[in-house]
Amino acid sequence: MTQTVLSDAQMGMFQVIRPFSGFEAVYQGQDGTIPIAFPGTLDPDAGKPGMNASLLAGIPTPLGSRLLLQIPMTGYLGESGVVLTSGYEYQFVWRTRNQGWFSAAAAGNRQVSAYHLPSEEVGRNAEFFIPGTSDVEVFEQAEPVSGAATLNVLQQRYRPKITTGWVQPLLPNGAAAAWQQGTYKSTTSPEALGPSWVPLWLDASGDELLILAYKVTSGEPWDFANTSADLAFSNTYGTNHGGLPNNPNIGIILSTGTMGS
Repeated sequence: MTQTVLSDAQMGMFQVIRPFSGFEAVYQGQDGTIPIAFPGTLDPDAGKPGMNASLLAGIPTPLGSRLLLQIPMTGYLGESGVVLTSGYEYQFVWRTRNQGWFSAAAAGNRQVSAYHLPSEEVGRNAEFFIPGTSDVEVFEQAEPVSGAATLNVLQQRYRPKITTGWVQPLLPNGAAAAWQQGTYKSTTSPEALGPSWVPLWLDASGDELLILAYKVTSGEPWDFANTSADLAFSNTYGTNHGGLPNNPNIGIILSTGTMGS
């Protein structure tokens, strides 16, 4: 008799991913086509021999693991409650690291994932070879009359959108119920009390992940003081243009691991 053994999902603890503290001062007035990076800080090895001085830090993501990213709808507190916006889209880019980097990071007690380049080889410009890639979407073209078929591979971005407002269910005592809390500076607005994080499952395509946030209205500069521009982004990921303390517990929520079967 054959038995089927099912494995349980093995997902890690959630971590919160945010831009660097004070990103508003750096990006205020900058061209709207420039993305904001999560975490956006320097790689610990940036500037060392063989390493670019401007190399960005990455988020460890074991190659081939499953990722659950919960992306918040950005919002600001208006006169009638929380105003949620869908004015941003996110790109996920990956990087593969080598054995030398892994050994150095482990010796420095830094959080790392596995490496998948077997050796520390020099590429162009006397820098170690560390390739980067992006999430893509494949588009199949019409069947050709002759010759090979073409599949266009394009980089892709994800735009979180909540299409309907949260209607609060009722508790047994007749009061309006809440499903989430502590997410926006409001305790009564239905939008603040209902689900507003968008779950997205991905496969890790590298040893490290970088998240880039783009303005949908990229023809306008970054402006965190203006409610019609980017105050919602600052309110969610920063300080609400200096009106709130920086809160490291609110941002993109990430867990990595393996799925059950």
